[in-house]
Amino acid sequence: MAAKKKEPPKEKKAPRRLLPSIDASQASTLIGLVAAMAVVVLLNVVASRRYTRWDWTTDKRYTLSPATVQTLRDLPETIQVWVLLGPQDPIEQSVKQLLVAYQAETTKLDIHYVDPDRDTVALEDVRKRFKIETGRTEEGHVVADAIVVVARGDRRWFLTSNDMVEVSRADDTQVKPREERALTGAIRSVLAGEKTRICFTAGHGEMNPLDVGDRGAGMLKDVLDKDNYEVLIVDTAGPNAQQPYEGCGVVVIAGLRGAFTKDEAEWLRTWLLGGGSLLLAASPIPGDTDTGLVSANLERVLAPFGVALDEDLVVEQNPELTFPGAGGIRFVVEARKHDITAGLVKGEREVPRVVVHFARSMRRGNEPGSPIAQDLLVASPTSFGLTSIVGAADWKDAPQKRPGDVAGPLPIAMGSERPKTSPAAPHGPRLVVVGTASVLTSPSFREPLPLRGGALFVESAISWLASKPQVLDVPDKSAVAAGIRINDESRSTIGRYVILFMPATVALLGVAIAVFRRAGEGAAKKTKPKSAPRDRRRGK
Repeated sequence: MAAKKKEPPKEKKAPRRLLPSIDASQASTLIGLVAAMAVVVLLNVVASRRYTRWDWTTDKRYTLSPATVQTLRDLPETIQVWVLLGPQDPIEQSVKQLLVAYQAETTKLDIHYVDPDRDTVALEDVRKRFKIETGRTEEGHVVADAIVVVARGDRRWFLTSNDMVEVSRADDTQVKPREERALTGAIRSVLAGEKTRICFTAGHGEMNPLDVGDRGAGMLKDVLDKDNYEVLIVDTAGPNAQQPYEGCGVVVIAGLRGAFTKDEAEWLRTWLLGGGSLLLAASPIPGDTDTGLVSANLERVLAPFGVALDEDLVVEQNPELTFPGAGGIRFVVEARKHDITAGLVKGEREVPRVVVHFARSMRRGNEPGSPIAQDLLVASPTSFGLTSIVGAADWKDAPQKRPGDVAGPLPIAMGSERPKTSPAAPHGPRLVVVGTASVLTSPSFREPLPLRGGALFVESAISWLASKPQVLDVPDKSAVAAGIRINDESRSTIGRYVILFMPATVALLGVAIAVFRRAGEGAAKKTKPKSAPRDRRRGK
């Protein structure tokens, strides 16, 4: 038998490696990468625990004051902040940068940013939740009547653009940033302290702040809600009303149709002299008397403040100040200088005009010890106070002045303040009287801005009556440029620069460059050496 051939031995396969082999240099590289990643992670952990920002602005605009830092670090629970600003808003970036600094000091701020132009669903949710009104500008941008809402449970605080900046000059080109003061104040307000209570009286035919119709003060209530007041209605004519104003910061009598009783007037007088403040809007009260007018029976209330009401109907005879078809009883009045009317006094710029309708006049009282009341709104010298409106239903034209009527100019609104009742009081008892209820009605707040002076007057008056200095150690920021104001002279100067000086400067610069280049080329030709003549002979 043939012998079997021996098979060559099979080579043993090396065991498969789960990981590729690496040499020493590759291993050191891998270890370095892992170490670098670990260092980066550790640095991020340390940075998250020790967050630091550098404020390189010249006035340290985004550096928080100690009062703000302490407020943020002492927050007992989470505060919700809703920012309703878009990229087109001038203060959007400032507010965002400041809130980043706030979040660096606490983890108890839940901030939501809503762009009104893009985040339609979120804006609608915020609008319904906080009862915010929205509208559109002429450029088509969506705007809200509050740009920041700070909330804690059922308590909320609204901030407008006016809270964020303060115009520091009359020309409106310089503003002082107040974002930190406004935001910190809002956070403190939702944490502690009650809102100032604005009490509207009822029982004498006054306007209802819950009525949004033309005869109600519903829009005024909406404004007061956004100004962070609490609005209540108190019935002074009801049973057990001996102390109807307890807890009220300001009392508003919004248009009487009937007189106060003697007891009601005494209760109001006592409350005012104890440190209260009153806004009285008292139109003429028609009644069955010889003059057709009835007294409001508030003489005892107004006398300690040096104010007395006239029983008349003011008629304006200047056609430039009246409105067609109104019979002279709807007209424009002039604002006099006062803290209340600071934004309504005529100056270098146009201001909203104050329009009144169906108004009475008033005068200074003479009770001993009363302060001197100041005129706030005044009808023109061509106006007069009609002391009898008997037969007014038969008037076809504007009534004419008769003997016994009150001659103009006539005060339509007055303000007064008594001395403080205690050293700790923020101010003394204050009073603002306006001889018409028309400025409190909803149509007054719907007027276009040039005619909305009456609504602005009411809002400013309530702010003055309820003012309480807020103790907040947030220093003022330096004024910054917010724009430029161009008049006819500066417009001509700009035209000369654009049409003449700038093109002439460019032309002269072009000529200078051309001359310089030509001079350089000429100098180069003169200095260029001439080449030696070539010897054409062979071998030379």
